[in-house]
Amino acid sequence: MNDLTYSQKKYLFGIYKLAQSGNVVKSADVAKTVGVSKASTAAMVAKLCENGYIQKEHYGQIELTESGIKAANAIYTNCIVIRDFLEKDVGTDSQSADKDATGIVSHISEKTINLMVEYILRK
Repeated sequence: MNDLTYSQKKYLFGIYKLAQSGNVVKSADVAKTVGVSKASTAAMVAKLCENGYIQKEHYGQIELTESGIKAANAIYTNCIVIRDFLEKDVGTDSQSADKDATGIVSHISEKTINLMVEYILRK
């Protein structure tokens, strides 16, 4: 997961969250969830396919591959730990904690996020 950029993490996380709802994941849904244009989504979906994180049929649904699931699950798990910390220990409201945790997880290095999660879990 170390090779993922901020944008790639954001898209993978968005796809993962959409897939959790049990619905078919389409590019338009991803664009709306991530807050970007359909053209930007098409370019990132192509890159994530190329890197083996997702599979997509032409004009079809998006599915995470095994490596995509692993990467997205790691992002999700770290996000949950940080969100809970922000909410319970810092006192951030639920909505802000969720948004901020997603930003934190996506923006900092893998080494730092792992250290941060270890620190939070030791408390």
